[in-house]
Amino acid sequence: MSKQPVPRLLMLTLALVGGARSALAQDPSPPDPGLLASGLLRGWERELDLGVNGSNGNSESLSVHAGFKAGYKDSADVWKLDSAYDTASTDGDTSRNQFFADLRKEWLWADSPWFGFAQGRYDWDELKDWDFRIALSAGAGYQFIEGPSWDLAGRFGLGGSRTYGGLDDGFVPEAVLGLDAGWTISARESVQFATTFYPSLEDGGEFRNITTLDWKMQMGEEKRLSMKIGLSDEYDSQAAQGIEQNDFKYYFALVWNP
Repeated sequence: MSKQPVPRLLMLTLALVGGARSALAQDPSPPDPGLLASGLLRGWERELDLGVNGSNGNSESLSVHAGFKAGYKDSADVWKLDSAYDTASTDGDTSRNQFFADLRKEWLWADSPWFGFAQGRYDWDELKDWDFRIALSAGAGYQFIEGPSWDLAGRFGLGGSRTYGGLDDGFVPEAVLGLDAGWTISARESVQFATTFYPSLEDGGEFRNITTLDWKMQMGEEKRLSMKIGLSDEYDSQAAQGIEQNDFKYYFALVWNP
C-alpha cells in the first residue's frame, strides 16, 4: 500500500490552515456602530461615567455624577469633547447642581510639535449668581512629550467669557494658559491631568482656573468597563460676595466605553 497520500493530505491540510489564518488576519475589524449603535461619533473614543454616593442616618445626603467624554485623532486633526452633570443635596437642601460642556479642536502641523486650537465651553450652575456662562478661545500649543507612557502639551492664546442672567453680564477678555499631561502607568491604568488659567485682560490680577485630575483603572479584559476617581477645582477670583471662589469636587465613578 502506497504511503504517498498521507503527506499529500498533510500538505493540503497545512495549506488550508495557512490560508484560513491569512484570511482571518486580513479580515477587517467590524465597523464602529457609533455611540449606542446610533452612528454618532463613529470612529471616536467614547466613555460614559456614572457615580452615585449617599448616606441615611443622622442626616441624609445624596450626590450624583454623570459624565460623557469623546475624542478623535488622525494625522491632521484632534477633537476633544468633555461634559458632566453634578448634583448633591443634604437633608433635602441642594448644595450643588451644575453642568458643563467643553469642545476643543486642534489642528496638527505636519512634522512639527506645534499645533493650533480653538475651544468653546458652556457652564450652567444653579447656585452661582448667574444662570450660565459661555467662554471662547483660540491660540497655539506645543507638544513637549508624546510617547507610549507620557504625554505633555502646553497651550496659550486669547479669548473671553460672558455670563448671562447675573448682575454683571459684561464680556471679559481673557488670556489662556493651559497644560495637559497624561501618564499611562500600565495597559490597564492611567492618569490624566489638565489645568487652564484664564487671566483677565480687563482687571489686572483677576483670573479663573479650571484644574482636573483623573485616575482610571480598567476592569476585565474587554476594555469596556473601568473605574475612575476624579478630582476637579474651579477657581474664580471675581466670584460675587457670598459665593465661594473655589468649587472643589471629587467623585468615584464607573466608566463604560459604549
